[in-house]
Amino acid sequence: MHNDNGSALALRSQYRQWESRAARLSLLVDTGRELGALSPTEMGERMLQRACAFCAMDSGLVVRELNGEGQVLASHGAHSNEQRVALLALGDSAATQAQCLPIDKSELQLVIRLPLTTAQGQPFGNVLLASAVKINPPDDEDLESLQLLATLLAAHLDNQRLHGDLLARERTMSELVHRLLSAQEDERRRVAYDLHDGLAQTLAGLHQRLQGFASQCPTLPQTQQQELRTILELAQRCVREGRQAIGGLRPQLLDDFGLLHAIDKEADRLRDAGYRVQWLQRSDARLSANVEITLFRIAQEGINNILKHAGPCSVRVSLDNQAGQAQLRVEDDGQGFEAAPDAPRKGNSGLGLAAMHERASLLGGHLRCSSEPGRGTRLLAQVPSAEVHQP
Repeated sequence: MHNDNGSALALRSQYRQWESRAARLSLLVDTGRELGALSPTEMGERMLQRACAFCAMDSGLVVRELNGEGQVLASHGAHSNEQRVALLALGDSAATQAQCLPIDKSELQLVIRLPLTTAQGQPFGNVLLASAVKINPPDDEDLESLQLLATLLAAHLDNQRLHGDLLARERTMSELVHRLLSAQEDERRRVAYDLHDGLAQTLAGLHQRLQGFASQCPTLPQTQQQELRTILELAQRCVREGRQAIGGLRPQLLDDFGLLHAIDKEADRLRDAGYRVQWLQRSDARLSANVEITLFRIAQEGINNILKHAGPCSVRVSLDNQAGQAQLRVEDDGQGFEAAPDAPRKGNSGLGLAAMHERASLLGGHLRCSSEPGRGTRLLAQVPSAEVHQP
């Protein structure tokens, strides 16, 4: 009979231990599932609610250090002003271990302090659980479970902080890229106008004067006639290449007649090189200046890539504007390339694609590039017709 009683007590003790371990595990698992979908303040409140219920504490605070000062992120239960001041004073500690602090002041009998630390072990706050009545402090296993819960909260808070820092950095980088592209376009426009009003006019005048001089010298010897024709051809080529350079910097057609005509003129480079160019859709609607220059630069870079890498092929171009979205397609059936993110790219094609993506995203749009070796390349740029700047 004595052995039966001993066995029953042992089983009851083991059952209670299993119950305690199950409660600790449930505390961690259930809270962990909930924290990820909550705001920082809601995370702190949920953690305090569960921790206080687990260890029979009355109230609690989550104190986070910001700019060198302890600030209350979340609270649970009722605190008098005196209790709150006492808890905040305990929250100033940079301790890295969970502690039970038996005290007898400010109407508090017991405080559990659970440090919040980053993944690198740097403390950035505390969870403070308080009891206004005298109770036994939690045992070591319960205290360890509470610290694990605080570590879980700290990981979520630190991840949100890092995510916020990353978003802020991305916004700053996008703003810098936007300013860089705007400054680049302004400089291109200035250089184009300077060339048009200066060097291009001088070259055109030179060519005209040479033509006039040639018309006055019909009886030059054959050798001199050939030399004069060569000089005239060089002058004419200088004028043509100067106009092409000006058009590449800032196409006058874009400002005067719009995106459709500017892209079609740019496609003349393909036609001159022997490519067959087919327009699938043509929209001559005028768009905002930034939208037009963005789509023009994307088309220009796409044409550059075809000339450099596609080989002999045909090209299809489409420009459409519907439902507030301007859409540009540039497709070829040339050599193509491996479009996987980690695939090596020739020359500066990877940089060119990145610039096209960035240009589209800065206006709230997107660019898709699909390609396979031997099956050509397809570019699709879509941006709002009305400019939407993404900082």
